[in-house]
Amino acid sequence: MSQLIVFTDLDSTLLDHETYSFSAALPALEQLRRKNIPLAMVTSKTRAEIKGLRAELNLSGPDVCENGSWSRSYEWICNELLQASLETGVQIRSFHQMSDEEIAAVTSLPVASAHLAAQREFSEPFCFVSEEQAPVLLAALEHRGLHWTRGGRFHHVFEKGSKGEAVKEILSQLPEPVSIGLGDAPNDISFLAVVDYPVIVRSPKVQEMSSAIPHARITEQEGPAGWNEAILQLLEAQGTLSAI
Repeated sequence: MSQLIVFTDLDSTLLDHETYSFSAALPALEQLRRKNIPLAMVTSKTRAEIKGLRAELNLSGPDVCENGSWSRSYEWICNELLQASLETGVQIRSFHQMSDEEIAAVTSLPVASAHLAAQREFSEPFCFVSEEQAPVLLAALEHRGLHWTRGGRFHHVFEKGSKGEAVKEILSQLPEPVSIGLGDAPNDISFLAVVDYPVIVRSPKVQEMSSAIPHARITEQEGPAGWNEAILQLLEAQGTLSAI
């Protein structure tokens, strides 16, 4: 018997970009609870952030934090980013350079939530003082053997791993999984490419996303309203869903 599982990005997907509320997705979330369908969060958020949200959602499932990334230590990846910035002269602001209040200001998170966002283990989010200089620093990071990805607000640097690799590992441990995936930004492409039914939640990145995953469905609405729309439609067709 096939097991349906939903993988989802959080910011600007299940959670509103500005308020971080998932209230617009409540009907679909209730359907997942009623049908006992696991919900896996696949996000750039930290383990500490996910813990609180998991309790709020009252849904079970495996989770992927910090974009599925891995580094030998948080201090090491921060130092590598700093050295690349110094060598290239490209100015950046990264989380370890910011106070909780500064993180709250740039993310619109409450200060208490910003504190959880700063509890990083494997990756470092950063933004450029001048976006025009981004290619220079990103090339320098690659030269150091590092990886980076781009989310809705920040670039993230890490040593190895990806959302896609983490989702593949989860799927490999399930008997006959049928997977739905929802995301809105380029750092979601790697995991949307490996699920059976990818969904692009409408955002300013929709063209870039659909070029990378042409077979994905695209929601009419943005954020949690689009998430709700897609999940309800797919659950209505659940009896006809089958692994590709």
